[in-house]
Amino acid sequence: MIDNEVILGPEIINFNPVIKSERFFWINSVWDDYLIDALKKAKAIIFPQHVDREFYCFCKQICPNCFPNYDIRFKWEGKVGDALLFKAFDVPHPKTFILPCVETLSEEHLAITKPFNLPPYPFVIKSARGGEGTGTWLIRDNVEFRKVLKILEHLEWQGKKGFIIQEYIPNTKRDLRVVVIGNNIVSYWRYSEDSFYHNVSRGAKIDKDADPDLQEIGREIVKSFCKSTMINLAAFDLIFRDNKPLFLEINYTFGRTGLGGSKGFYKFLNLAIKNWLKSIS
Repeated sequence: MIDNEVILGPEIINFNPVIKSERFFWINSVWDDYLIDALKKAKAIIFPQHVDREFYCFCKQICPNCFPNYDIRFKWEGKVGDALLFKAFDVPHPKTFILPCVETLSEEHLAITKPFNLPPYPFVIKSARGGEGTGTWLIRDNVEFRKVLKILEHLEWQGKKGFIIQEYIPNTKRDLRVVVIGNNIVSYWRYSEDSFYHNVSRGAKIDKDADPDLQEIGREIVKSFCKSTMINLAAFDLIFRDNKPLFLEINYTFGRTGLGGSKGFYKFLNLAIKNWLKSIS
């Protein structure tokens, strides 16, 4: 039994299998008239973290009350979307260049009016898609740069265009993971002594207690950002330069180790859904 477990009534359409409900639909079931009719009559819809953009937008159109709120997620998708979002909302982040395709780097294209000059090495490249450190590279020289360009070209052949080139912040052996689950905000440091990557799946360690003042600063800036964007389920990665936070990226699916595993996450999720349902009643 999970603390704060909520059981959804028949007026709530639920696609999340870990949430108890009277009307559960498998997210990958056929989108037929029976399902669509149920959605049209629903008071609210609960989604899992894995949901297709088209289906989410369809559901949101016919039933505005949806949890999580993924409007921003699907408006500004992937790492390129994160970068555009941070610029649009004017939040602090490392200096970032957004490139729609590898050809953008060409100096010979007839349409180029202002050639792009690479920043000095080292810098960071992030592909449009990726997670747990995949699609992210620290570029230290021209050899590594050319190697990653080949990978990005291959991704473009698969229809995955776009990448960012980002300022590298040196001497950062940790980042601050700030997780938003409804009105709850949890933070912890992810340490990696010998690696550019701070992902727990790559061996990083978790520290929930260090520098509580900086953690509070991180939580507050994320809370303010979520108030502006209406994001209510996501994990934010921040780094600090001169004790000031910088947004790195947003993860809408994320590891749960720092939350006490799946059990801890489900506890937070049930409480978030319960409070959200009260807010719309």
